[in-house]
Amino acid sequence: MEYVAVYVFSRRLRRERRYRDPLDPLHVSDEHLLRVYRFPRQEIIRLCDELRPHLERRTRRAHALPTHTQVLAALRFFASGSFQTVIGDTVGMDQSSVSRAIDKVTQVLCVKASQEIKMPTTAIDINRAMQDFRRTGNFPRVIGAIDGTHIRIKAPEENEEIYVNRKQFHSLNIQAVGDTNNKIISYDTSYPGSTHDSFIWRHCALKQRFLAGHFGDALLIGDSGYPLEPFLMTPVVHPTTPGEERYNQSHRRTRCIVERTFGILKSRFRCLHESGGSLQYDPEKTMKIATSCMLLHNYCVDRRIPYVGDLVQEEEVPVQPVRDNRQVPGQVVRQEIIRNFFS
Repeated sequence: MEYVAVYVFSRRLRRERRYRDPLDPLHVSDEHLLRVYRFPRQEIIRLCDELRPHLERRTRRAHALPTHTQVLAALRFFASGSFQTVIGDTVGMDQSSVSRAIDKVTQVLCVKASQEIKMPTTAIDINRAMQDFRRTGNFPRVIGAIDGTHIRIKAPEENEEIYVNRKQFHSLNIQAVGDTNNKIISYDTSYPGSTHDSFIWRHCALKQRFLAGHFGDALLIGDSGYPLEPFLMTPVVHPTTPGEERYNQSHRRTRCIVERTFGILKSRFRCLHESGGSLQYDPEKTMKIATSCMLLHNYCVDRRIPYVGDLVQEEEVPVQPVRDNRQVPGQVVRQEIIRNFFS
């Protein structure tokens, strides 16, 4: 009988064990939530509701992590870039739990990003994008500004040398296209830091869509690191006429949109900026983290959520103009634009 009593008592103790969740977004000010997690209360609740079907596990374990705990741990990491042990100390979780939460949330956000980050496709959306860019920089037919940005990472164990960029640190070179609202509408996270912007563009799926005519006569706009093509306008390297000067001025005003987009993205999610240190993960996981942050950034744009703090500025690296004998069709389009809109 004594043995049975002890057994029943110990079973009761195990059943009463509960995960004591130190995070409760319902009882913290929006100012604190914006500063620490980059989202106000209602948007955190909305995000948790959206991710819950993918994060909740059907388990009888009483100490399974609640959805909002996983989401807040991941948001805290994205916002700060701190080590997982620091995040764990902040939110009352051990390092392994923080790691699992970041992995799970990141995986779900990556799948959603592949479905939700989109170029304009319908005629109505394409024309609206053209009008927005025309109002912004007076450049015709543009639906997106393209550029690359580097995300600092630790030195990978394999093929370490291909991740060293022109600034001599290890990175991924992320290609993205931004719209006039500073929203990211296309991305490619799959290339190491030594890869030139023009190479990424030449091999990306977006270029194939332009070649296939999916966007009609719409244009992208990029710096001199990209090849001049009928659907990708670059600056005139040595302008000689007033029309070319005006073209370059309009081009510069229009293209700076994507630079500002990167600045806002990295201001919101310091894990992507050098001020947060380098991401201590392999390239594949870093790609997923960058993709997740771009999707969350778009959510902030859509819901007019302000970013907190100063806008970070990246050091500009001189761009070596691309020299390509196949640029003649692009030159024809560019001269036509200069003649019709800037002369």
